Amino acid sequence: MVQPAPETKAEEAFDPEWTAPDSALGDGLFSSLEDGLFSHLENEPLWLAHELTALDPAAIAALNAGETVDTLEKVARLERWLSALKARIVHRVGTSMTERARSGVEHSLASMNAVSETACVLNIPEGTAGCLLNESTALVNDFPQSLEALNSGTINYQHAQVIIRESTGVPADERAGYEESLLKVAPDLTRPQLAVRARRLREKMCPGAAAERRTKAEADRAVWLEPAPDGMAYLGAFLGAENAVAMFDRLTRAARAAQGPNEARTLAQLRADALAGLVIQDNPSLQEDGILSGIRPQVLVTVPVLSLLGESGTPGDLEGYGPIPASIARRLAANAPSLLRLLTDPVDSAVLDVGRRRYRVPTDLKTYLRVRDKTCRYPGCNRSAATADLDHTIPWEHGGSTRHGNLACLCPKHHRMKHEAGWSVRQHPGGVLAWTSPTGRNYSTRPEDPPAAVPSNAAQARVSAWASGRTPGPAWRPPPSADDPPPF
Repeated sequence: MVQPAPETKAEEAFDPEWTAPDSALGDGLFSSLEDGLFSHLENEPLWLAHELTALDPAAIAALNAGETVDTLEKVARLERWLSALKARIVHRVGTSMTERARSGVEHSLASMNAVSETACVLNIPEGTAGCLLNESTALVNDFPQSLEALNSGTINYQHAQVIIRESTGVPADERAGYEESLLKVAPDLTRPQLAVRARRLREKMCPGAAAERRTKAEADRAVWLEPAPDGMAYLGAFLGAENAVAMFDRLTRAARAAQGPNEARTLAQLRADALAGLVIQDNPSLQEDGILSGIRPQVLVTVPVLSLLGESGTPGDLEGYGPIPASIARRLAANAPSLLRLLTDPVDSAVLDVGRRRYRVPTDLKTYLRVRDKTCRYPGCNRSAATADLDHTIPWEHGGSTRHGNLACLCPKHHRMKHEAGWSVRQHPGGVLAWTSPTGRNYSTRPEDPPAAVPSNAAQARVSAWASGRTPGPAWRPPPSADDPPPF
């Protein structure tokens, strides 16, 4: 067991020699675990919690300030122990699924299944699950001292993450010394403080590896979008530090140049507006109206017709993000080369079923599915439907038809897993997909309901007048030669 450095006073927070007291709690816990962890948790996963407390809020409310802090400290220690147990179990999820693989392809598919099952069980994104599996494997195989320190409550899981992530470039034969040095100081440091210490130690131990690490890191450069509440979003980038600093400096210069007695925007707001102006219009102008007017939507902007006419505040939907205020949707629709009316205003007929006459999905049905599903329909996947494959739930070669009730958007990775990795799926009315994993667990995904608005009589009249002036599109007809070969 790793002992904390004397100066850290960590022994005041925990006792390395602690054992269960001679009580019903201690006897019950260890005697029941003799039958195995799985059977114990299978019978009563919250047994320990019930033993620790009656789960009565009044018991917490009765604590004074000192008791509350002491209790929080003990709960934190329990949380750290559970993190160590979770790491061991997550690692076993991976090894249990890959240990029987007989080829590289089988091992790859089994690894993908391990990530997917972990993501589904914990209800986290697959990327997060993949990181968790990698971290758990590293703790079990490469950083056993950190795992033991986590188990005893010396460090928390964020400390362990730092030790693992900052070890890139440290030779295997020097890893134990790197780990031990950090564990001596980790109990008294926050995650950012420990990260700084870890980077300095790594550079000291491996001064010649910095260039190699930079080359490897450059391969991961990327830009990503993360939706945020209230019609906002985060746009992030991972790139070379010199480029990031230069870009931030240019935005700062443009923002400071726009400051003045009549400018109410903060420096941070001006930087954000300058970035939008540069990227969207190649123009650092900080005129607020000019930035949005430069957007020409290349993605679906679904606008309820009543919102378009100003008769309703029902939000629009921006593909890849979600609901946006009706006012923003109207401004985007004004700049769009054509208005796509789907789900919320079924004036024009859309093809929803072409039966067995054609494998390839017609354009209007593709659009319907893209708007219905919004994302890949695999459990936990949030990749946009705009770049997804259209999968026949019942394969074409097994009698499946090309209709909305037998089609769903799947990203290429999960499309492959459905066909090759042992997952099965059934589609129920309303586009609900019922998935079964290779281990027999069941998961379901369902599309969001379209927004609905109850119009006034006057609004209904305006919609009817607006719609009557449009010419419905021609009905879709399959070509004389029907069969397009399926890819699967």
